[in-house]
Amino acid sequence: MEFRKSPETLAVLVVGTDTLIEALPARPIQLAHACGALGFDLVVPLSWGDELVAEAALRALEPRDHTPAVLCSCPLVRQRLLQTGGDLAAAMVSLAPSPVAVARHLRSLLGDRLGSLSFVGRCPSAVPPEYDVAYDPPTLLGIVRDRGIQIQHQPDIYLDRLPPDRRRFVSLPGGCPAPELLWQRCNERTLVEIEGPDLALDVAQHLMAPQSTLVDVATAVGCFCAGVTSTPTDIAVRVAVASLEPPRSITPVMTDAVIPELEVAAIAPSKSSGEIGYDVASASGRPPMAITPATALANRK
Repeated sequence: MEFRKSPETLAVLVVGTDTLIEALPARPIQLAHACGALGFDLVVPLSWGDELVAEAALRALEPRDHTPAVLCSCPLVRQRLLQTGGDLAAAMVSLAPSPVAVARHLRSLLGDRLGSLSFVGRCPSAVPPEYDVAYDPPTLLGIVRDRGIQIQHQPDIYLDRLPPDRRRFVSLPGGCPAPELLWQRCNERTLVEIEGPDLALDVAQHLMAPQSTLVDVATAVGCFCAGVTSTPTDIAVRVAVASLEPPRSITPVMTDAVIPELEVAAIAPSKSSGEIGYDVASASGRPPMAITPATALANRK
């Protein structure tokens, strides 16, 4: 399996939040060491993308009045909210998802030093041109096992490489702004996380209410970047993710990062190869192409 395009470039892997959950009881740093043993030079947490999306959401909300808004940075959320038309478009904070945000950041940061950019997770936005290869969690974890790499025997501290900062400052898993930052920076706006089966009714009630709120439905619709896996779950998935992360930072984490352009038109998402896709064409001028486990395996040969 070859990841580099040349000896002088870096093979980078972004690890989705759902992958961290599915790799348990192995810890995130143990998983990072296992991926390093596969040949990746840099293993980046998706929390970097969450931080970028949350900051973009706060900047979009700061100039708004006190009317309620709904966050839409997940392609699954976009599909659910816009499946019957564009009635909610005016209330939406419509942004690219976290995997796209961190991919654009890494490509800008590393430039010609980037040899390949891969993603492991189920988010349907991890497609070209943002990523060269994408794996679902069972596929990559299977490759690790086939190589004889025992994840739980890997060190749980960084020994031989510069550790990427896994802390959060402004975000929750999935790219939603943290409640305290939302309150401080957006005119005392509060966060409402929707859960339960009556999604449409709950969203409608909050959008018609006079309170200044940001409605987040990511966990309710099964956002993988928020930590949802194939196992049925609820809003508590973010608590599970937080238990795997370091304590929250008291200062910004992505201090030197230029926030990439993440605004996305609030239109119904396209479908490609039977999968829900991120509208890459709107950002890059190129049609989206889904990467399935089969094509990922073909690319590694």
